[in-house]
Amino acid sequence: MKLRGVLCLIACLIATTGFAAEKRGIGVYIDQDMLLPFVNEDRDYTMGIALEFFEEDGAFYLLDGVVRRFGELLEVHAKDAPIRRSYLIGSVNYTPDDLSATAPLPGDRPYSSVLFLANKRVFADDKVAVGVEAQVGALGTYAAREIQKALHQAWRETTGDDEPLDPMGWHNQISAGGEPTARLRVARSERLMHESGLYDLAGTWDLSLGYQTNASLGLSARAGVLRSPFWSIPYDPINRGNFVPVFGRDELYAWAAYRARVVGYDALIQGQFRDSALTYDGDDLNRLVHEAGFGVTGSYAGVQLTVAANMKTAELDVGSADRTHWWGGTYITFRF
Repeated sequence: MKLRGVLCLIACLIATTGFAAEKRGIGVYIDQDMLLPFVNEDRDYTMGIALEFFEEDGAFYLLDGVVRRFGELLEVHAKDAPIRRSYLIGSVNYTPDDLSATAPLPGDRPYSSVLFLANKRVFADDKVAVGVEAQVGALGTYAAREIQKALHQAWRETTGDDEPLDPMGWHNQISAGGEPTARLRVARSERLMHESGLYDLAGTWDLSLGYQTNASLGLSARAGVLRSPFWSIPYDPINRGNFVPVFGRDELYAWAAYRARVVGYDALIQGQFRDSALTYDGDDLNRLVHEAGFGVTGSYAGVQLTVAANMKTAELDVGSADRTHWWGGTYITFRF
C-alpha cells in the first residue's frame, strides 16, 4: 500500500469515528532506531509509526462491538469506572542487518511488517486498569518499504552521507504482497505502591492471541510531579505497552518499565498462511524475551511529550539474529 493509501485510510477513520466527548485527543508516535545514534544498527525493529484517536465515554464504531463483547465474555468490567476508548492506525517494521542484500538471509531476521487498525477499551479506577483490544491488519504490504526508503533518502540528503542504504530485500518479506491478519489482547495493570503526586509502582500482565500469541509479566514505575493515573505511563504505545493516553494537569516525570514475555507464536518471524521467502520454526525462537524502556514525559496546556529509549533481547536463537536491539521513541499527544 502506498503512503497515499495510508493517508486516505486515516481520513476515513477520522470521518467515521464520531468524537462526541469533551475528553478526547490525538497521539502521534514514532519509533526509530536512528533516534538513538550511539546504538543505532538500522535492523530488527527498525521503525514503527502510529496515529491514535482517543476519548473518554464517547461513541466509537467499527471494532468497538467486538471489543465490548470480548470484554463481557471475560467479565472485564469496572462498575461506575470511566470507560476510555481509542483507535490506533499504525505500522511496525522489521529488517535484517544487511539492507543491501537482495536475496533472503538465512540466520538473520526476515523482513516483515504489519499495517493495522486497533480499537481498545480501558476500564480503570484508582487501583486497577484493564484493557481489551481488537486489531485487524495486513502482513506483507509495501508501505513499510516506501516509508523506510523515503526516510533514508531524506537522511542522506540532510547529512550528505552515503548511508543509510535503501533496503533492497523487501520483496522477501513475510507474506509479501499482503495477507490479512488479526489479534486480540487483554492487559491489566494494578497499583502496588504510591506516594501521592511523587512516585508510583505498578504490576502489569498481558495476553495476546493471533498473529502474535504471547503473554507477559512486568513492572512500571514513575517519579516526579504526577497528576495522571498510575496506568497511563507512555511506554511502547505503538506495540500497546501502555493502555490509552490520559493525562490531567501539567506534570513532569521520569519513568521505567520492564516486561518478561513468553512467546508462543509470531507470524512476523514464522509466517502465517502464505509461503514466504524466509521463515523460522518454533525451535528457532527464544521463548523468553525481555523488554524494557525508560524515558521522560512532560505535559503542559493539553500537550504531552515523551522521549524514550527502548530495548528488546533477541527473539531468534539463530546466527547473527541472536542479538539485543535498541531504538528510540518520540511520542506526542494533544488533548482538546
